[in-house]
Amino acid sequence: MHRLVLLNPVFSVTLIILLISGLLISCNSPVGQKQKAKTSAEEPGRFGEKIAGENAISGEQLMEMLKDKDSVWVTMTSKIISNCQKSGCWMDLDIGNGQVIKVTFKDYAFFIPLDSKGKTATVEGFARKEYVSVELRKHYAEDAGKSQEEIDAITEPETTFMFDAAGVIIKD
Repeated sequence: MHRLVLLNPVFSVTLIILLISGLLISCNSPVGQKQKAKTSAEEPGRFGEKIAGENAISGEQLMEMLKDKDSVWVTMTSKIISNCQKSGCWMDLDIGNGQVIKVTFKDYAFFIPLDSKGKTATVEGFARKEYVSVELRKHYAEDAGKSQEEIDAITEPETTFMFDAAGVIIKD
């Protein structure tokens, strides 16, 4: 006769947790991990999702589009004015008339090189108008390597333009 052996409940739960953990590790799931851009010799300067970069508009054209809309999906090309010097998690692009648009990267899934300032970027994603708090403005200034005096001078929130990029192409 066969006898049914009941396992200790604590042992059973531990066994199940170990099995699930093993499956997750073996799948090499990137969930919750910040990933740097995946570039190769065939695609230097490409970050995030692969974008064509065709029919890109200028910053001035984007500003015209945002006059009567809160957000718009576009492909835009412009010069990189500055970028995060800690991890490459954002960049500012020139949109004309002394204005910039802050570009962040969709779900922080990728970053750009720290030496990107002065290069030309083509970005594809959602551009939008956004209210930026004093605290966030100071955070961006700190990331950009501004002096403490410049950071302390930020005392007012502002309405600015933001861009959530799905993909980026950077050229010298």
